Amino acid sequence: MDDNEPRKGAGIRAGSQFRFFTRTTLPLLTGNYAVNLDQLLKGITLSDDSIIYYHTHHYLIQHHYLTPSAPNDFAYWINFRLGESSLAEEISAIDIFDYNSLGEYKAKLINVISNFIKYGKGKRKTRETEINERFNFMKAITFAMDTGKSAFTLQEFHDILKTTSIFSFYYHYFEAHFRINIKTSNDFSMWIRNELKIPELAKKISNLDPYTITMDNLKLNIIKLVEGYL
Repeated sequence: MDDNEPRKGAGIRAGSQFRFFTRTTLPLLTGNYAVNLDQLLKGITLSDDSIIYYHTHHYLIQHHYLTPSAPNDFAYWINFRLGESSLAEEISAIDIFDYNSLGEYKAKLINVISNFIKYGKGKRKTRETEINERFNFMKAITFAMDTGKSAFTLQEFHDILKTTSIFSFYYHYFEAHFRINIKTSNDFSMWIRNELKIPELAKKISNLDPYTITMDNLKLNIIKLVEGYL
């Protein structure tokens, strides 16, 4: 944005406030596990959304300062425990933000693994791990809590976002995708588009790729985009 151009976010007051929430997750063992690819496929097929969610997102929140080479547990285990790097890469390349629901993502995951077993290298027997290297299926129970912080203006939103925890940021950017059920959307973009009426800023935030940079840097990038409209 040109320095001489009026700041499109300055002076705009939203009709409805943006309320900042934070979250915590309780991980639970399901008792199901896999020691080979066939068992992993069966376990994924039987898994509900809370299990798929845990294994695709918990790494991000635990290692928000890192850019994971394998962005989910399935790809990591397939690569480092079964030694099937090509399948792991294919699973890592599935962008969860391309899907409106975890069920759609799960169906894609099942399709990729099934095709590998049927047509790819999986036609030969893949490695079976020792019991201490097994894949344990976990589920996530998430609790959302109001932080007591809210914003009516873009400046207020900016100031709170700068100091908000990575857990709050995660809730509004990553978890929101499946609450909203709209591709490439999140709580920040929805509020900026619908309440502040700044669709170009909302689009820029939605277009950021959350899986190629660390979560900390993703938050900084959003803050910088917002600053361009203040």
